[in-house]
Amino acid sequence: MEDQGGAGSRAFAPVLRFFNVFSIALAAISPTTSVFLVYGEGLGSAGTGVAWAFVVGAIIAISMAFCYAELGSMYPGAGGAYNLVRNVLGSGAGFVAILLFLVLGVVITATILVASATYLHELLPVLPVNLTAVAMMVVVTLLSLERIGPTSWIAAVMLIIEMVVILAFIAVSLLSVRHSLGFVLHPVTEHGGTLSGIGWSALLGAVVPALFAFNGYDWPLYFAEETHDPIRTPPRAVMVAALTAILTEVLAVVAATLAIPDLHAAQGASAPLAYLARTIAGSAGSTILLAGVVVAMFDTGLSGNLAYARIYLASARDNSWPAPIGRFFASTNRHQVPKWGFVFLGVGNAALCYFSSLTDLVTFTGVVIVTIYLLVAVSALVSRFKNRSAERPFRMPLWPVPPVIAVLGVILALTQQLPRDLIIVGVVVAAAVLYWASYLRLKEKARSRPAS
Repeated sequence: MEDQGGAGSRAFAPVLRFFNVFSIALAAISPTTSVFLVYGEGLGSAGTGVAWAFVVGAIIAISMAFCYAELGSMYPGAGGAYNLVRNVLGSGAGFVAILLFLVLGVVITATILVASATYLHELLPVLPVNLTAVAMMVVVTLLSLERIGPTSWIAAVMLIIEMVVILAFIAVSLLSVRHSLGFVLHPVTEHGGTLSGIGWSALLGAVVPALFAFNGYDWPLYFAEETHDPIRTPPRAVMVAALTAILTEVLAVVAATLAIPDLHAAQGASAPLAYLARTIAGSAGSTILLAGVVVAMFDTGLSGNLAYARIYLASARDNSWPAPIGRFFASTNRHQVPKWGFVFLGVGNAALCYFSSLTDLVTFTGVVIVTIYLLVAVSALVSRFKNRSAERPFRMPLWPVPPVIAVLGVILALTQQLPRDLIIVGVVVAAAVLYWASYLRLKEKARSRPAS
């Protein structure tokens, strides 16, 4: 691949196999990170209905996984979801996806690393949260600039650690259950010392954080050009990663909720699962558990970060940017990774690590993610009608149920989000459409005109 936007000629080396891309995906989802990151947000807004929010989110997530797997088998490439949207809905929708990913890339790793630093602060109060998160981002950037093969094995080793952590947490929680299933089947929240029921609007409001918790199962698609058998291996890894994460996370959330000793104390805690860990595992047990959580979150930050610069590189190869920006995002180093893309991510995430709070990052990141889901689900619907005869190496079952569930679920969840987050995402989408209409579309028309 040449060091020039839109003119790439040197291909990525296919060095990854199923276990590598599955490990990257599961590390990017990170059941441990996901549960410990968003559980507090869900418990605060939906009480014990957080378990229902994860169940609803799981139904939407598995529907989305089918959409990603089918389209990914048709359009393998480093752009992943951007590739899918662009090929089905056109360059305008494709650029909307790119701009959303540009925003998401400089927000999501910061979200995860601030959470990791928050739990590390629980263990070592002398370490300031925001500066620690910045230091973690520096390490993530340095590792991202190395060869993908060794980096994927680092992610895999940390993944094994974190799976041990989440399974141990589930086991300890199940051994410490204090409530019947009715505690989650009929959700309640605590106000002023009394329990009250939870309505569907509150549950739907917690679905977006739950979808954030499941996010990452599409990650194998972004490494298709570096994977053996890119048509079949990434879609299979998408489905296996999604199912593994869903089963683990739903069980962990239900077990944790049933083990809560004091709902008022849990909802008031800055890190409810840290409070729960201290209660059910004691000081030594919670220290070991939280140390594992810190490792898991760092692994998630690393695995998630690996994909974004590759998306930007794919957009540069498609001539989506003015030439200087295209060259910036397409530039690769001696390890064939997009160097300036990772530097861009490093600087943007480090700034947010220093200046932002965890709650603000989680809610906004969730809205961006589900907006991208909406584009992909619509693409899965349109693809079947627009290109009926196309070969689909992976064909989703129960068509058209999965994309319909995904579209309806995402729209319902978005209606319950903070107006501030919706407005910001709306501005990003509007800016993308304006850029496409005023620049990119004209550029494409000029290229398509026959030479005189």
